[in-house]
Amino acid sequence: MSFSLTQILGAVIAYLSGLFLVAHLADRNKLPTRLTNSPIVYVLSLGVFAGAMATNAIFSLAQQHGYGYLLYFVAVSLMFLITNLLLLPILRLCRVYQLASLADLLTFRFRRQWIGSAVTVAMCLTLMPMLALQIEVVADSIKILGGDAQGLLPTSNRESGLALLFCIIMIGFAVLFGTRNVENPNHNRGLVVAIAFESLVKLGALFLLMLFAVYGVFDGWSGLDQWLSSSQNRMQPLDQPLAGETARMMLLLFFAGAVCMPHMFHMLFAENTDSQHLHTASWGLPLYLLLLSLPVLPVVAAWAQLDTDMPTAYAGLAVGLSLESVGASAAAFIASLSAASAAIIVTTLALANMCLNHLVLPLNLVQIHSEQSLYSQLKWLRRTLIALLIFGGYGFFVVLHGQLKLAELGLVAFAGVLQFLPGLVFTCYWTGANRKGVIWGLGAGLALWAISLLLPLFTAQPPDWTMGLAQRWYGDASDTWAAASGLALAVNSFLCVAISLLTNTSEEEQIAAEICALDETQRTARRTLTVTSAAQFVEKLATSLGEQTAQAEVNRALAQLQFEVTERRPYALRRLRTRILGNLSSLVGPTAAFAIVERALPFDSRGSVYRHEDFTLLERRLEKAQGRFTGLAADLDNLRRHYRQTLDDLPVGMFSLGSDDEVLLWNRSMGNITGVDEAAIVGSLLQSLPEPWGSAFDDFLRQDSQSLTKQQLTISATDTRWISLHKTTPLTADQDTLVLVEDISDMERLQDELLHSERLASIGRLAAGVAHEIGNPVTGIACLAQNLAYAEDPAEVRDASEDILKQTDRVTRIVESLVNFSHVGIGSETLAEPCNLADCVDEAVHLLRLNHQAREVAYDNRCDRELLVSADSQRLLQVFVNLLSNARDASPDGGHIWIDARREGQRVEISVEDQGSGIPPDLIEDVLEPFVTTKEPGEGTGLGLSLVYSIVESMQGSLQIQSPVNEQGAPGTRICLWLPLGDYGSTFDL
Repeated sequence: MSFSLTQILGAVIAYLSGLFLVAHLADRNKLPTRLTNSPIVYVLSLGVFAGAMATNAIFSLAQQHGYGYLLYFVAVSLMFLITNLLLLPILRLCRVYQLASLADLLTFRFRRQWIGSAVTVAMCLTLMPMLALQIEVVADSIKILGGDAQGLLPTSNRESGLALLFCIIMIGFAVLFGTRNVENPNHNRGLVVAIAFESLVKLGALFLLMLFAVYGVFDGWSGLDQWLSSSQNRMQPLDQPLAGETARMMLLLFFAGAVCMPHMFHMLFAENTDSQHLHTASWGLPLYLLLLSLPVLPVVAAWAQLDTDMPTAYAGLAVGLSLESVGASAAAFIASLSAASAAIIVTTLALANMCLNHLVLPLNLVQIHSEQSLYSQLKWLRRTLIALLIFGGYGFFVVLHGQLKLAELGLVAFAGVLQFLPGLVFTCYWTGANRKGVIWGLGAGLALWAISLLLPLFTAQPPDWTMGLAQRWYGDASDTWAAASGLALAVNSFLCVAISLLTNTSEEEQIAAEICALDETQRTARRTLTVTSAAQFVEKLATSLGEQTAQAEVNRALAQLQFEVTERRPYALRRLRTRILGNLSSLVGPTAAFAIVERALPFDSRGSVYRHEDFTLLERRLEKAQGRFTGLAADLDNLRRHYRQTLDDLPVGMFSLGSDDEVLLWNRSMGNITGVDEAAIVGSLLQSLPEPWGSAFDDFLRQDSQSLTKQQLTISATDTRWISLHKTTPLTADQDTLVLVEDISDMERLQDELLHSERLASIGRLAAGVAHEIGNPVTGIACLAQNLAYAEDPAEVRDASEDILKQTDRVTRIVESLVNFSHVGIGSETLAEPCNLADCVDEAVHLLRLNHQAREVAYDNRCDRELLVSADSQRLLQVFVNLLSNARDASPDGGHIWIDARREGQRVEISVEDQGSGIPPDLIEDVLEPFVTTKEPGEGTGLGLSLVYSIVESMQGSLQIQSPVNEQGAPGTRICLWLPLGDYGSTFDL
């Protein structure tokens, strides 16, 4: 039974077209999002590791080493069982720093572009045997199905035309798969879904082939069991398992390949969208590989029973052709085609990105033109590299000319990839490793691998010394691959450790090593950018990317962060810069991206370099990670949340500022006071606050004083607020400033009401005296008016009229005093103006003397008649009325009250001293509080001194109480006031 070339190629194109259709539907969101974003899809996409080695070469391993073939699957399972130790740290690094390949990771760790270039060249060289293996499997399968199985013999003149035709087809599909997403080539949802679909097809095909083998050759499972029991010679390797040393080396080869192979690295890290998917893969991929391993022994047993001359690697096709079963032949071919095509597509895509980022772009081969998109240039470069890599694998296949078994070819490739394992492990777990040690070790290991394993591929004769080592170490001269791999790895590791210990590590390497070893996310420093708006990003990036690409990249980053083009917040601009850096890393590689961003969007070198982190970003990351912490980390996060909630729940407004005036903390009370929500202001400059808040806070921060007891703010025509401000003083330039804001509007309004109430009470107390004072002149006026009725002498009339006018002036003065005293009302504005201190005291004394029921005391006004203070005259009158009234009530009958004033620089000290009994020591500190009084119950409200203190403070003054008045304990109390010195050229609002 055979098939025509047209039928076979039609099947190849049909299968690949179906695969491409799946990818296309996924990219266009035609498939359910729940399916495409499922962790199971991600797990199945990792089945790309099981290339032609798992569908063809594995049969050779089973035939040669019996159950040793399971090491291929067990090694990968072991790698994923230690996900938390190796894979998750690498994933976090790759996601934070947008590292898409092993070359990117080692470049980031060891801080030199040429390291990435060297790793890329070495990786391409080591992967050539693997690409040749995939090409050979499909080309030979086509030849077998075409009826030319004899052409597979090593002695035959094998044609390479079918292989070339297959390579051309694969170039077309690989280009379509790998270059669809030009803006972000490292995230291809369609590719992931297509590879997951391929893994299912591969698994289904192998299980179908197993059923054909068991029921078509052995008539069921019992027949297979009987045959195995009676055919010990044919399945002898099952009774003679792989030697322990050889098994461990094979396990190590496949273990390293599970993470170092570029197609696995790409699918593991570059295409990962959720770190939780990796946890699912830790059990899901081993389960998939277990299922994939089940058909191997039944198919090999069927191949042995059929006694065909076809190589073991094509045991599935041998079963199908021997049974003349189209279904079995198709299943075997589809399994080989799906495995090989997926491996070629992903491998060449990953290698092409590595070559582009580390070989092409560093040579400045890409020229930026405003009329030509950078995406277009990179797309065609990536396509060209994919084609060159596939043709490279084809050239390797042609040169080898089928002289090696597929399993041997695969082992050579895995042995080469093994040399990258020390550098990968040291990246995560040894901060002492440096670039010299890693490169010398990698170079020596690859050199030994090339001499002992790669070059013999072309001569078909391994070096004698490798055969001797294999005989000595493993007891079998044919295990040269194990001896050469072990020796190369030992030399690699030794040189890496020795040279790293003997040479110095640069500071930038140490920083990168700490970042990698700490297994934590990026710590972004809070620094100031030279650009001040998102719109400026395009202008700055256009010189490096071209205007079209720069606009597209900035718009993409803004959309990802959900920012507006008008964004100006420093925190948001830093995040935008980081996101653009990550996006460009996916596009042109981390090294080129870093160079572009550093050149176009540098940080301001003139500003401070802040040692502390971007706490705004850190806070957001911790909030996103809620529920993922365990143990001590969870306890620390709970403690952080507790303190954060405490700050938010404070009834006092609080915010903190960096030394660059960036708002770092804004609690809920600040939002209630200012009406500005935390999300709108955190990460912004303080000056971006709406008025009057921005200027009020800015003015206060510029003052030397750490407190501002009362600040009046006019929010609107109908809304006036009073706030109290306090701040910390940073000890160093890079420390933050903490500001406390208390809304005292209600208290201020209450004080005004209390002041008004106290004034009304005072007016009430003065009412009787006022009535008495007015009664006398009114009586005199009445008498004079009666006398006028009988006066006939003009002189007498004139004298009476003058007397009447004097008495009315006296009444007017009494009334004016009372009106002036009660003039200041609730909410009135405090106006500082020059006030004559002596006149104000006289006015207060006059008002107090109107109350004839009060105790008789002598008031001695000693104030300089020329001394002025800057104050509100009406409020100052209230101060003296309250102070002198308290002094009078505390003084004995006939006592003396002295009012003195003297100038001290730009301030005036005023003292009011009485001869009373004084204030008890335990009340000295409390008498300025509301409702605290030394008087008997019913005789005082306890508001007088409290209001005096409030008024004096509002006029930028201060107050001090001394009782007794001297150290000798003389009776009495002295109250000292300090008010600003006044002059007739100053009038302003307080």
